[in-house]
Amino acid sequence: MKRWWRGAPAMLLALACWSALAAQARADEQLAVGPNPVIDAQLGTGTVTVQTWDRPDVQVGGDGFVTVSHLPPPVVDANLPHNVPGAAHTVQTVHGPVDLPAESFVLPPLQGAQHDAVQVRGNGNTTIMVPRGTALVMAHVETGRVTLNDYHGVFYTDVHNGGVFLNRVVGSGYAESLRGRISATDSTFDRLRARSAVSNITFQNCTSRQIEATSRYGSIVYNDGSFQPGLARFDSEHGNVALGVRGGAQIGAHSENGHVMSSFSDGSDVRGSANTTQARIQGGGPVVTATSGDGSVYLFNGNIREHPSVQAELRGQRFAPAPRTEPAFRAPQPVMRAPSPRTEPAFRAPQPVVRSPQFVPPAPHQQFAPPPAVARPQPRERREPPQDRHPSKPPQ
Repeated sequence: MKRWWRGAPAMLLALACWSALAAQARADEQLAVGPNPVIDAQLGTGTVTVQTWDRPDVQVGGDGFVTVSHLPPPVVDANLPHNVPGAAHTVQTVHGPVDLPAESFVLPPLQGAQHDAVQVRGNGNTTIMVPRGTALVMAHVETGRVTLNDYHGVFYTDVHNGGVFLNRVVGSGYAESLRGRISATDSTFDRLRARSAVSNITFQNCTSRQIEATSRYGSIVYNDGSFQPGLARFDSEHGNVALGVRGGAQIGAHSENGHVMSSFSDGSDVRGSANTTQARIQGGGPVVTATSGDGSVYLFNGNIREHPSVQAELRGQRFAPAPRTEPAFRAPQPVMRAPSPRTEPAFRAPQPVVRSPQFVPPAPHQQFAPPPAVARPQPRERREPPQDRHPSKPPQ
């Protein structure tokens, strides 16, 4: 997880200082926090699921081994940066190495005047219950998954081997998955940056004001979505791009080595060639660009299920939209924690030990004595059976 904080001397939460000032807490207990806390979760392996509730507490549960720390507002607010400096990545693929440059994300103003923080470190499947007014969620997983459910605020998610799932999320954020799908469902974004090296990025029934989604070898689908005044950009270098739009928009689509296919049933104005198309949907609206290098671009209104021709062609391509599914929410369970160095392990009664017999060599002065003679039974004497007495003679 060193790459998560590389090149960030003023990084959020100032880990080196905070670790010394943090108050340790049990992972399965509820922590009373302020109305606008900051959540900072980092796992090596496992899943992070953030779920909101109507309580002024943070509860961490799951089946892994994690440590939980609570930090006071003076320390947190003094170290909150204006942007998060993302790291550069090189991902090995069957097509060769894929390089993603370093990219910083400017944080918007956080809600609330004071922010305490809860840090979660370790491994395993972890569920974090947070107040609805949580100001910022930062989650990093090396191998696993990050899921945000019903969260309204600012977020920064980073998964190296696994997926990112945003369900009914409202706000601004950054979503990166090097080897795993990024999926957003029923969400509204003021500003969203999503990028992947080799995986697909899908949006279902989302509304965006400012959005930028890029993938090198994955495809991008924005299905049955709408746009508010702002800028929207979708780009895949080797995959397809499919846009299903509700409402008005002005779309510019281009494919370098593929083609552009449009399917509109509402009388939209579509002009251009096989590689470059301009579409004015319902009189125009927010500016949207969709580009692909080696793939194709598909434009349609509404849901892709209403356009069989687009569905048929996408099925023949490398990417077909997956069914609308989202990870099931599980209530948090108490976390099994490894004992800290200052805590003595729980006493356990000694268990009987079954040892296998071992050969013990004799001492140097000890000689092997021949085995004692074994007395063998002597053969029995063979006795002649008694002779029958003559019946004519009386006994003497």
